[in-house]
Amino acid sequence: MSFLPGFILRKISPSGFTLVEVLVATAIISIVGTAIISTVSAFLRVSQVAQDTIRAQNLANEKMEILKNMPYDSLATVNGPIYPPGALLDTETVTSGGHTYVAHTFVSFVDDPFDGNALGTIVGKPVDFYPFDYKKATIEIRNSEDERVLVKITTSISANAAETSDDTGILFLQVFDSDGVGVPNANIHLTNTNPNPDVDITTITDTNGLLQIPLLPEDTTNGYHLEVTFSGFSTDQTYPDNIPNYDPVQPDFNILAQQVTNVTLFIDQLSTLNINAVDETGTDVSGLDVTVSGDKLTYEPSDPLSTDPPVHKYSQAFTTNSSGNISIANIDWDSYAFTASSGYFVISTTPYQTVSVPAGSTTNVTLKVTTDASWPAINQVTPTSGINNGVVTIEVLGVNLPVGSTMRLTKSGETAIDATGVVSSDSDTRLSGSFDLNGVTAGTWNLVVTGAGGKSTTQTGGFTIAAP
Repeated sequence: MSFLPGFILRKISPSGFTLVEVLVATAIISIVGTAIISTVSAFLRVSQVAQDTIRAQNLANEKMEILKNMPYDSLATVNGPIYPPGALLDTETVTSGGHTYVAHTFVSFVDDPFDGNALGTIVGKPVDFYPFDYKKATIEIRNSEDERVLVKITTSISANAAETSDDTGILFLQVFDSDGVGVPNANIHLTNTNPNPDVDITTITDTNGLLQIPLLPEDTTNGYHLEVTFSGFSTDQTYPDNIPNYDPVQPDFNILAQQVTNVTLFIDQLSTLNINAVDETGTDVSGLDVTVSGDKLTYEPSDPLSTDPPVHKYSQAFTTNSSGNISIANIDWDSYAFTASSGYFVISTTPYQTVSVPAGSTTNVTLKVTTDASWPAINQVTPTSGINNGVVTIEVLGVNLPVGSTMRLTKSGETAIDATGVVSSDSDTRLSGSFDLNGVTAGTWNLVVTGAGGKSTTQTGGFTIAAP
């Protein structure tokens, strides 16, 4: 009997396969089966997504065909940027092939630059008083959770007749942030209950923060009201003239026939303001009522000689916790002033009042208070910086700054600098003196004002010395 090299002949058991062979075969079948099942499953998922997309595409096409066959004047949604509003739903839940989808319909006017624009800013083109050349219709189909866009189609639809003159006007809105940059996709709500039907338009700004709404009915009673919002941002609006003896700073407005009305509103990211209240010794003050008021106003007295206070956009009272702290979230970018409850007097704030709170920031403020009405207070300092190559005169505005008061600059590890020629004026509310800064270490220094009886108020980090 001959044998092939490298092979060993084994007699196969007449009873069948061995246990090892069965296990190996089972493992191979399992691996192959799993791969096949995974492939089939992936194919089914891809197929389902494709079917979803096809159904959504068909649904979008059907809805778009409906829009194309509508009368041009009726081509408007219930809350879109076209007046008068139409019967088209802005958002609706629809079913196709046994599957549920969310359909969004957007219809807006388009101002073709060929014949100029409403502002007359296109070189070589005239002012276009009828900036509604045609309409742009967009259908967007999303999944049933209204999260994922499956299909989005857009088309332009024009009227059979050319533009014609009428008794309507145009609103041109600009929405800027605190740096004067346009805010795209800001939510706009325009209302007016005087026309019939009511003006009630909900829309968004374009990529430059601009919005143009034509064909608005004339109103000379300041009946148009605007509100602008955006998630995570402050809000802005126009205000009705409905408070006796007060005028709105940004009033509701008119729309005049064949004219453009310009409105500018400002919004930006919300901020956080943290306040720590301490007494003249630096000890936390708990249970202190503090009123926080912003510089932005909504109404001012009609009579400029009136002693009535203006109406602040933001003015609220808070109470410090056991650690003397107040934390205010979601606050507008603005400059804020602070007043303490009766029996307490603010002697300094760090930073100086009014405290600037930039958009999207967290700003920390230390508020020093006292129950001693005679304690010197620092409200304002001019200037707040100087160069270390000469003499600078500093003026302090506050209260309880009598003749004999002193001023000093201090910094850890440095020799204190005393002011010379200190003069008190304006009924002890103004103090001035000169500091010799030649060769002084650059950096942030504390300003210490000492009044009668040795009572001192420190403006921490109140003066900055810089090198030339």
